[in-house]
This record gives sequence, C-alpha cells and structure tokens, in this order.
Amino acid sequence: MNGLRALWLVGALLVGAAAALLLTGGPTEPARTSAEPQRREAPIAAGPAAGPTAAAPAAAPATAAATAAIAAQAAPSPAAQASPSAATGADAPPRAPVVRAKDAVDLGLDQQIKDAKVVAGNIVPRKDRNGDEMLLYADGKYEIRGKGTEESPYRVSWECLASASESYMPRLNEREIPQRIALLNGKVVEVEGYLAFPLMVSEAKELLVMLNQWDGCCIGVPPTPYDAIEVKLVEPAKRGGKHATFNYGGVRGTLKVDPYLVENWLVGLYILENAKMIEGAKPEL
Repeated sequence: MNGLRALWLVGALLVGAAAALLLTGGPTEPARTSAEPQRREAPIAAGPAAGPTAAAPAAAPATAAATAAIAAQAAPSPAAQASPSAATGADAPPRAPVVRAKDAVDLGLDQQIKDAKVVAGNIVPRKDRNGDEMLLYADGKYEIRGKGTEESPYRVSWECLASASESYMPRLNEREIPQRIALLNGKVVEVEGYLAFPLMVSEAKELLVMLNQWDGCCIGVPPTPYDAIEVKLVEPAKRGGKHATFNYGGVRGTLKVDPYLVENWLVGLYILENAKMIEGAKPEL
C-alpha cells in the first residue's frame, strides 16, 4: 500500500502550485513544489494518466489522488484563518476538553497512532431508536454500528471518517486523533463508496474507495486523505466487461489509521487490509 501512497504525491506539485498561486497571488515555496518524494513500492493506479505521469498508464489515480490530497490541504481552513498560530505553523492552542457522559466508554483510548495523540471523546452506547440494535453514539453526532468483528463489522459514515480533519492537520501542527476515529483502528470495518481500480492490468488487488465520484483525472471530485481509503483485497478482482467510469460498491476489511506524511503534508490516512468486496458489489473493471 505504501507504493499507492507514494504515487498519490506524483502530480500534486502542479495542483499544489496552482492552489498556492490562487491563495497568495505569488509563486509557491520551492521546498513544497520542486521535489518529488521517494517511491517506496511498485506503482499502481486507478484512472487515465495525466500530467507528468502520462508515460506510466498504470499510475494515474494515485497521481491525481495525490494532487487532490495536497491541494485540499493548501487551502486554509476557517480555523487556520481565525488562528494566527495555525496560519504560521506554530503550535496550535489547546482545545477545550470534551465533557463526557457518565456511561461513556474508553474504546480506542489505548491506541498508538504514530505521532498522533488520541484524545478522549464522548462515546456512548445506546439502542437504535428504530430497532433493537446497539450502536455507539459518538460526540453527539455520529452513529457507529456493529461491534468491529468479522461477524459484526463497524459500519461508519464518511462524515465521521472525514471529521478527523477537524483536529488532525499535521501541516498546521495539529496532531490530535479523536477517539471516534481511534476506536476503528485494527477493527473490521465495512464501508461503501465510489471505487477506483487500476487500468491496464488483468486483475486488481488494490483500489481506492471514496466518498465522491472521480474518474482518476478530471471528472468528479478528487479525494482527500480524509474521505478516501486505500484498499488491499484478499482475492483479486478479475477484469471483465466494459470499463465503467464510475463504480460504486462496498468493501469489508481491517481498518488501519495510518497517517502517511511527507514533510508534514498528509498524503494518506486510512488503509483497509485483508479486504473483500461485500455482497452486491459487482464492479466492472
């Protein structure tokens, strides 16, 4: 999966530069736009080649994903605009502690996630209002269903996964992973989304599952590290039928919250290992 992550960076230089020009009206920093990170594995891709990677047909989605990953971070968040310390890269001020309910659980607080700090949230078990299923109600907003096992995987929304961006932004020296994200680490998770597969191969064992439609180049909404998951399948998906520009389906596997940073720029955050396509997901490659 590290190869896929490394390829997310190729091509990010162009969009990162464009985003910086739009924001600052001047040239970008040479250190941010002139060096390509070292590749760590053989490349794979999920879409038509574009830009500097046109000579390598199998590397396009990773390339465009990197473009989106870093370009998305180039635009300052409202928090960054309101906080001088964030805008200058200084240590961010401490956040107010979460008020926890008496029946809040400690799931995930023992997780060790690289250089991130896991911060306690308000994770409360409760019964589903529309049935007898038990779920975790996280921070008064997110519902996490299931038990995190193969028989009962966690089912979590993209909104919850993307909420990691509220406190984990390494380029702004904000490195807090909320408990609602940490408790998913190492657990079996099931998620549905738009799928991007490699091209020019007879079978695929790696893919991206994303919140938004994206063709790997210029159609749709490119993913960010917070709303895309790198997936490694146990059994390869066979090539068959006509290639579909957009595929939608579900995958199930063991989720790793594994930040991949290049000079404090977040390139990837989530990996799904030992994954399988869930019933009903029949993508065409």
